[in-house]
Amino acid sequence: MKKSFAVLLAAALLLAALPIAQAETWYCPQCGAKNSLNFCPVCGTAKPVNPSSPSGWSWNYTSYAYVNATLNSRLATRTGPSTTYDEPGSFFSAGHNVSVLSRAYDTRNNIWWVQVEFLYSGAWYRAYTGVKRFNGLNLNVIPEEYQIGECRLAGSVTGRYGPGSSYAAIGRALPAYASCAVFGYADGGSGDYVQIECYDNGLAQYRRAWVPVSMVSGLILY
Repeated sequence: MKKSFAVLLAAALLLAALPIAQAETWYCPQCGAKNSLNFCPVCGTAKPVNPSSPSGWSWNYTSYAYVNATLNSRLATRTGPSTTYDEPGSFFSAGHNVSVLSRAYDTRNNIWWVQVEFLYSGAWYRAYTGVKRFNGLNLNVIPEEYQIGECRLAGSVTGRYGPGSSYAAIGRALPAYASCAVFGYADGGSGDYVQIECYDNGLAQYRRAWVPVSMVSGLILY
């Protein structure tokens, strides 16, 4: 009996010493509650198994909402949440639907921007636009972005508008060896991508883009 108790005690101590895996947090697409379970304890909505992204990535470090929203005007975009970022262009017109992924506050202009995803001319895009282009969008259900790490580009890199080859390539290469802030991480079976932000002296603007992890050095995730 004493021997059995000693074995059980040793096993319990061993399990207590093991690191506890931190559950992935996600935001409920229905009520906006932040969760770490497989369902929302507030409204009962099941945790999305795979986001409705064309790439099918799993999100280990970044939460996205995928809220369907209707434009009230033409979709003017930037690569980041401010007018200090370069412009991918303008797309669609009022009445078109896009997916809203995340939100970011622009302290320069004191407004909210949202990151949206859409299909255009056979390629997928992620870009930022002002929240004013949507009527009645509930920002409480849209997760707010934050910097999750830092890195340096390993050389001159051609970025994409999203994490994978299904997203459009960005025409102008990112500046070689630029120091970057990291705002997104996509963990996929064919390779990991990070969403980086850097300053392009040639454009005198900030730029955000998705690049393969293999194309950065000194990656630190907070």
